[in-house]
Amino acid sequence: MRRIAVLGAFLLALNAGAERVVDRLHGFAADLPEGWSLVFAEGGLLFTDLESVVLVRGMPLKSPKEAARPLLEEARRLGGGQATFHFKAASGGLMLLARGLGYPFFLTQRAMGELALFAMAPEAQAALSGLRYEAAHLLLPGPKSLLAVSAYLPQDLSPDGRKEVLGLLRSLEFLGPKERVPYRVEAVLDPGLGVPALAVPVPQGYTLAGSVVDLDETQRRPVFQLAKGGVVLRRDAVLLEAMAIATPFGGSPNTILLWNGRAGQVPGFLCARGPEELPALFAQGLWALEAGSPWEVERANPLRGRSRVARYLEETREAYERLMDQQMLMVMGRSGDQYQSWRQSLDLRARQGNVGRQAVVEARGFFRYQPSFAASSAHCRLYLELALVHGPKEALAREQGVLAGVFLGLALNPRWAALEAERSRRASSELTRMVLQMNKDAEEFNSWMSRSWTNLLSDQTYARDPATGETFRLYKQSFDTGAFWREPVFGGVLGSVERGGKLEELLRGEGWRRLEESLSGLPGTWR
Repeated sequence: MRRIAVLGAFLLALNAGAERVVDRLHGFAADLPEGWSLVFAEGGLLFTDLESVVLVRGMPLKSPKEAARPLLEEARRLGGGQATFHFKAASGGLMLLARGLGYPFFLTQRAMGELALFAMAPEAQAALSGLRYEAAHLLLPGPKSLLAVSAYLPQDLSPDGRKEVLGLLRSLEFLGPKERVPYRVEAVLDPGLGVPALAVPVPQGYTLAGSVVDLDETQRRPVFQLAKGGVVLRRDAVLLEAMAIATPFGGSPNTILLWNGRAGQVPGFLCARGPEELPALFAQGLWALEAGSPWEVERANPLRGRSRVARYLEETREAYERLMDQQMLMVMGRSGDQYQSWRQSLDLRARQGNVGRQAVVEARGFFRYQPSFAASSAHCRLYLELALVHGPKEALAREQGVLAGVFLGLALNPRWAALEAERSRRASSELTRMVLQMNKDAEEFNSWMSRSWTNLLSDQTYARDPATGETFRLYKQSFDTGAFWREPVFGGVLGSVERGGKLEELLRGEGWRRLEESLSGLPGTWR
């Protein structure tokens, strides 16, 4: 669920032709370096590339000694008792320097998204623990509060990396009241769970529509749309499932589409078998279906981390997913089958005349191909979550600072996230139970059919005495429709007795019992 924050941070890089981030809702601006993201931390702004961290926050107005106390305690925790400290006066305030610290995971995990799961792995923790950090805290007293500007940097950070951080700090400014736009906060409700799912800042003049929708059989996502005139900002959740069978006589491709909870079918094989097909999938596929004509792609840049920590975590995730692919192929595949999974974060821009679209796409794809001389099959499953802005280019440029503020201000309700995780777990367990039962039923049916045909072709069948429960395997010609009867005293069995005939009536009168019969003999299948 942290993916919402990740999409918002990535969207900030979409400022047309510049790295300047302007948030006119919350009232600040800064130059965001490539590969960095920005999220709201407790009490302030957090800039990070998952290796270096800059935190700007407000603190209660206290004496320098009292204000520095929580920072010293934080440094002791990060340093494991090995941290060293230095103080000095600076720019009308106080600067605290700490060295010998560990990796500040408690800060960077806010911006990691799903990578936080891999950062918790023992091998990742071992790699991160090898990094040594230093922290510089500048405390600037104001009339009513204290401004704390903190930088957490690796001690071996290159001069260019330090220059990048310094440039970010120097570029940070707070906007005046006239430059800011009023907004209210509205909730996207989940009627099923009875709680708000997402809090959305709604700028003055905009209207909000949102809901919680199915992403697949077990997962759901909050989606919404903000609109003002021709400018639209929205968050979409899309599932594509394409299937095709190819034979020497032709093929039959078909695609099931689930877009923001609305289901439908699309002719043809509409999917992306790899990340290189994503731009065309949107410009000539999904967005063309929505708008009625294709779009022209102006930019399609993969979004990947630049710092060594970000690259390491991404590589750890990729290695894990490759291992899962191999295991999947071993369990479900046949000789010659192809199976691959992939993911991509993409900065995508397109236009139709004077109308532009800017989107950050999180894609997760699965593709399987089963070759066969008689009939080859392909199955593609693609999950898409995207943040998108749409409208005339002049209007988008004018509203960019407002739109950035919306994405930065998105807040997922922790209670909803916990309830939804539990609901999804139960749904997944129920789905697994149903699939296992279906497999069991299919195996029993196949066994029943196999045994029935074997007995039919070999002129044999099973018979059971309903009074004693005894079971017999008896000879019976495949075309014989008669029944078996059992003598009540000595237990002799008589076969080929015509149903409804005189002999059957006579045997019943003498106390004989008609046996239950089944070609398969499986429990519960007697006929």
